[in-house]
Amino acid sequence: MFFLLRKLSESVVNLYQVYLKRYVYLAFFFLFCLVQAKSFPLEQVVPGLSGYALTAGAGNLIERFPVQVLGVQQDAGTGFPLVLVKASGPFIEQTGGVAAGMSGSPVYLPGSQGDELLGAIAYVFPSSDHSLALVTPIEIMRGVKLSALSYLPSGPDFAKFGEVVPVATPILMSGLSDRAAKVIGPLFKNTQLSAFPVQLAGVAGWDETAYRLEPGSAISVQLVKGDVTLAAVGTVTAIENDIIYAFGHPFFGEGEVSFAFAPAFISYIVPSDVVPFKLANNGFSLLGTIHEDRPPAIVGTLGTEPAFLPVTLTLQGSGDSLTKRFEISNDERYYAPLLASAIVQLFDEAYQKVAAGTADLAWEISLSNGTVVRVLEQITDPGDIAGITAGLAAEPLQILADNIFQKVEIERVALNISYEETERYADIVELVADQEELQKGEALTLHIRLQPYRKDPEVKTIRLELPEEAEGSLDITVRGGMEGSDGNAPDGEPILSFAELVAALNDNIESSELIVETYIDGEPKRLERLRFPYLIQGEESFTVQILDEEGETTDTSNDPEPKEAEPDDSEMMLP
Repeated sequence: MFFLLRKLSESVVNLYQVYLKRYVYLAFFFLFCLVQAKSFPLEQVVPGLSGYALTAGAGNLIERFPVQVLGVQQDAGTGFPLVLVKASGPFIEQTGGVAAGMSGSPVYLPGSQGDELLGAIAYVFPSSDHSLALVTPIEIMRGVKLSALSYLPSGPDFAKFGEVVPVATPILMSGLSDRAAKVIGPLFKNTQLSAFPVQLAGVAGWDETAYRLEPGSAISVQLVKGDVTLAAVGTVTAIENDIIYAFGHPFFGEGEVSFAFAPAFISYIVPSDVVPFKLANNGFSLLGTIHEDRPPAIVGTLGTEPAFLPVTLTLQGSGDSLTKRFEISNDERYYAPLLASAIVQLFDEAYQKVAAGTADLAWEISLSNGTVVRVLEQITDPGDIAGITAGLAAEPLQILADNIFQKVEIERVALNISYEETERYADIVELVADQEELQKGEALTLHIRLQPYRKDPEVKTIRLELPEEAEGSLDITVRGGMEGSDGNAPDGEPILSFAELVAALNDNIESSELIVETYIDGEPKRLERLRFPYLIQGEESFTVQILDEEGETTDTSNDPEPKEAEPDDSEMMLP
């Protein structure tokens, strides 16, 4: 279970060849590379101004609808000013208001140089009029400091409209069951994002070559792509040279990130009195990288490759093996939930039930410096083996990511899982030693009684050569690999370098191992390590006396307080 280390801080199947990706990049760059749009000065915003907004509607047609300025709010809890507008027109009437997926829709007002960009539709009042929206000013999205802006708050008291929240964002998921999708929930728990999940069945019938990247067009921001897809749909606010601005609010709000962004196709806008939303499909042509995720906007660069981690998951059981290949954002913050959801999907797709069982896991983690980390572990559960395996899947990656020695760049992960529908474990139920006293240098014989799950008991006899330095009262502990240990290396020494950490991972104590250990001069000393066909749990201890040449007990002043020997000979159950 990686107890030893816990206390320490096939590439995806490409849908396009590299040359085709580069062609797509260049096509979008040269066709739609725009100069910086003229921005409407915030200090000139007053109630009554009329303009329009753009957003992708059904069939990816860019819809234009009227907006009217109601006022400016210096701070609605966002830390920067927002402009209150009221949307109107046939399009808004048909949808029932500002819809989920409209985040980033650009708003224009008439200025001295024609239509000028005010900013992005970003926030709404969910318990009020759905035609009301708050606009994040484009200058704020570009990163202009508030001190460089001059404006006066004006307009109505926003408090009467209720709570302000980001426009809900459709989350596109494909290749995931309902149960696997729920595993991703914690990813959105502590974020300002108002997730509006949409399950995807596919993108049949969409001609992706007809997509135009322009203000108002829909994009998908991808955390996972390949056999499994997880993406959020929003709207492009502006394209300036090779930089795009979108959303008008944060995705996760975690600053520097590396997400892919791709085309999105809006098949329909579903009207609703609660929350109208865009029904969307995910595109496959990589457009670039989202590299900034901050309160006023997400910001990306066209024609760049995101830092993604190729993952191959293989599940082998009683039937044919099942393999999933995908890429996830190479960010340690997302390893656990993204891998966990994919593991649950793998089990659900293969077995279509929640069941007990045992899983053997084998990781191969390739690092950028050429190091390959290979880890073995086993896990068993009486109720939901998929769920418990999912929780374990990211642990070696997290140990590497959390290490205190150096920054780690993981290049590739392969995880093979062998599954059987039985609980394969055994308890240590009794420990008997042939001797209670030993001459220095004499071997110790132990008999360990194991009780496998719903099988006949077994007795394992081992002969131990005790360390030459052992003397006095010596506590001997026999424990299963499922039990905890300290955070040291296998020899009891602390882990002092990244190389030692990798070695400890490669030499991880597996749950199917039995460990015999003691303390010499207060330091842990491993005496034996045996592998079993079962996962071993439980722990038993006893004390043996080491005699000197005269048959006397040697000095024990440097040893830990000896424990009472157990079990007593009179209570032994062994034959």
